[in-house]
Amino acid sequence: MISEIVRSADPACERIDVVAVLQAVFRQRPQLRTLAEVLQATPDLLTSGRPEGPHAIERLIRALCEAGAERLVLPRCGDCRHERPLTGLGDGARICSSCSNRRLWRANPCVICGSTTLAGRDRAGRPRCRAHPPWGATDPARELARLIAAAPIGVSPETAQQAIRSIERTRPGQIRLLWALEDTPGLLTGRGAEGPPKISALAQALIDRGAHGVVVPSCPFCQRTTDLKQRRDGLRCCEPCRRETKIATCAACRRVRPIGGRRSDGQPVCGTCRQHDPFNHRTCSVCGTLRFRKSRTDDGGVCAACREIPTATCATCGELGPCYHATTDAPKCLPCSAKERKEAVCVSCGKHRRVNNRTATGEPLCGNCGNKPKPCAGCDGIFRISGRTPEGEPLCQTCWAKHPAARRPCTHCGSVERLYQHGQCAACARAADLRDVLSPQDGLVRPELEPVFQALLKPPPRTVLRWIHKVPARRAVLQALAMEHGPVTHEILDRFATAPTVDYLRAALVAAGALPARDEQLARLERWVTKTIARVSSAEERRILRNYTNWQPLRRIRRLPAGQLVTHGRAETVRVEIRNVARLLEWLHDGGTTLATCTQDQVDAWLSDGPTTRATVRGFLLWTSRRGHSRPLTAPVISTYFTARIISKDQRWALVHRLAHDEQLQVVDRAAGLLLLLFAQPVGRISRLTIEHVIDCGDTLALQLGRVPVEIPTPLDDLIRQLVERRNGRAATIPIEEPKWLFHSLYPGQPIDPHTLGRRLKAIGIPPQLARHSSLMDIASELPAVVISRLLGFHQSTGDNWNRVSQGFGADYAAEVSRR
Repeated sequence: MISEIVRSADPACERIDVVAVLQAVFRQRPQLRTLAEVLQATPDLLTSGRPEGPHAIERLIRALCEAGAERLVLPRCGDCRHERPLTGLGDGARICSSCSNRRLWRANPCVICGSTTLAGRDRAGRPRCRAHPPWGATDPARELARLIAAAPIGVSPETAQQAIRSIERTRPGQIRLLWALEDTPGLLTGRGAEGPPKISALAQALIDRGAHGVVVPSCPFCQRTTDLKQRRDGLRCCEPCRRETKIATCAACRRVRPIGGRRSDGQPVCGTCRQHDPFNHRTCSVCGTLRFRKSRTDDGGVCAACREIPTATCATCGELGPCYHATTDAPKCLPCSAKERKEAVCVSCGKHRRVNNRTATGEPLCGNCGNKPKPCAGCDGIFRISGRTPEGEPLCQTCWAKHPAARRPCTHCGSVERLYQHGQCAACARAADLRDVLSPQDGLVRPELEPVFQALLKPPPRTVLRWIHKVPARRAVLQALAMEHGPVTHEILDRFATAPTVDYLRAALVAAGALPARDEQLARLERWVTKTIARVSSAEERRILRNYTNWQPLRRIRRLPAGQLVTHGRAETVRVEIRNVARLLEWLHDGGTTLATCTQDQVDAWLSDGPTTRATVRGFLLWTSRRGHSRPLTAPVISTYFTARIISKDQRWALVHRLAHDEQLQVVDRAAGLLLLLFAQPVGRISRLTIEHVIDCGDTLALQLGRVPVEIPTPLDDLIRQLVERRNGRAATIPIEEPKWLFHSLYPGQPIDPHTLGRRLKAIGIPPQLARHSSLMDIASELPAVVISRLLGFHQSTGDNWNRVSQGFGADYAAEVSRR
């Protein structure tokens, strides 16, 4: 509006960027609003030269004339008619400073001689001229210094005079301090709130010069030590305490709250409604969004999301991080500041908690009660507000994520999405924060960490940002890598942290090629074996157990075919055996016996006094007997009766019916359970299915489980199609060479762990091993072994064995009878 009025008054302003001039001259939006209202009513103030309207008219004309305006006329003084800066107001017209002072002097003649050269006022408030100033022939600074030095605070008159002149250079100000100290001698020792504002600066200046017993006054209402520039109930106070007294009914929310500002019609609004008013929003100089300006910068200002709190070492906890008062001698980090908030009984819930908010009357509220859920404008639900529409309507977290207003262009890459911080999308913020955490003090990422940096650019950005900002253990690993020397290896990651801390990081580095692939089950087993063998007290027996472990169970696992990984079941079998061997050796040692002198009766006594899994020491005892480390010892063989480890046929089909129709279960669990119950596929093979095994012909869907694809019935085919479509839904990293696992893991480039899949099936009531045995028995009772082998991928001997179990002795029994 102002631009249009200016261009209508002076066509030469068409060549001027009026908006840029307005932004440079007027920092506050209310000034622009007042200026627009005045110019809309009387646009001729730009060209008439009349001294009417606000001072903003003159500032605008002066700035436009400097920019090249030709027809605009500066207003002239209403008294002297000269073209001067009009800083005063008299009789409805603006006047210059000389005329304003002249009016002031004429209205205040000296009480002694009647002269109109006003120099100040005496102690009684009467005007005095320059010939008869209020301080007379004395030096106020010297008298005030003498008065201060007379008190027992340990400063000389000369030192006190230096302090006085450093905080107040004018004689009128010095005489006011002198009168205040004469009226109230205790202003410097605790009663500073009763004096003028310069008492705080004077007390601090004296303390800096070695004074003792001087107290910098604190706010008498909140007890905070800050500038006391306001007045409340006859005492000096801070701005927040003075604001508490200005309580009125907010014109927007109709609540009785402290006044935070006023609307264009003069109605009061609270601080919250003032911040939500779009008129008070300015363009953030960092993210470019129109928001309430939280702090000012050289570029204009930044919003609350883009404001960076300076980093310093907290004076309370000693941690380096974002701190308030970072430029002072006592910076305080955000957690320490939160802990120092006062505790009181919340007036809403009645619990004794930290005060996070207050009511309009100053009563305390805790964090939960101070930020109560509100109706969402999108779904009409009652939730905590996560964002607002451009019109100011509140939205919950779900509706805000879907609203177009939540997506803005990134200031770095320009992509339109939900920004993460400081005007950056999550991807740009991830790259910047990664370089920061992977850089030591010099700010440079060493070359050996560049593959790690590139690998961490592949996982979802917010996942990596969560590591950096929300998971201290993983952030510590990245910082430790930055301080190390040489390339990153599996051994370095094993040394820095436990497996759960670095599992995802290790998988991301392997998937991106920054680390070579490694069998993690085998690596964990080897670390566990080392710790378990260390429990054996005898050095000779530790050596024997170590040799047996390396040459028997671990050797069998390490000789698996290339590409075949150690499963959780195989690793657990080794753990059970080695754990029981270690317990046997400990039991023998507690009884005063060694392995070399142990007898079979002692072994039998130990076996009979515990669970049947103790018989897993049979392999160790036979090995030590053959090599002369012990007497001939043995243990019984653990027999497995598959026919007794099954579920009933009715129970199996009840589980199939539930998985086929219960849509409350997750698709992964339903598909895996049906593959187990219908096709007897072990969880280890189910977990390694990829989309290459799926053959979708449109009407039918087949799955390559063996040499011949097997047709998948409904509704399992729809579940598998959903898995194929959702393939990239929760995948953690996206290397191009990654197999397209149907059942992918949270770890990048890896399928779901069979043990994890088995736990998920057990959680919904499907015991994997018993259900698979039951399924195999039903299938073997209906199909020949060769068909089972071709369709389901089992070895033909496995099919023969299960045929024999499911049909008694079958053909073998008939052949034996015929031979008889």
